[in-house]
Amino acid sequence: MRTLLFLALAALGVYWYADRYGLAVGYPPFLPVFYWKYTGEAQYPIRVTGLYDTVKVKVAGELQEGRLRVALLKGGDTLGEKAFSGTFQEELRFPVEAGEYVLRFHLEGAKGQVRYDWVATKFAP
Repeated sequence: MRTLLFLALAALGVYWYADRYGLAVGYPPFLPVFYWKYTGEAQYPIRVTGLYDTVKVKVAGELQEGRLRVALLKGGDTLGEKAFSGTFQEELRFPVEAGEYVLRFHLEGAKGQVRYDWVATKFAP
């Protein structure tokens, strides 16, 4: 009985925290990320060699609230950006040259789950 009471209090505490401050649980690209009223940003560096000409980003998910913006940056300049909300499943392709890039995922008041995957690769025209 004490264990049940402890688990109920812990669940209530997590719910209160998530509802008040926001919560994100998951680890892209291996696991989907679950959001509860989360506002924040994640940045992932990408090194592209001369063999690659595209950064491909797969984004799939369902947000009951808020939105997600995916952008590819080089030296602080935005090379491409796309916003998502509701239910979505899309593959973005950003043309690139050799160099250092940053893939940015920006969320505003997101509630739902999103699965991310990205790769730098060569595509036939």
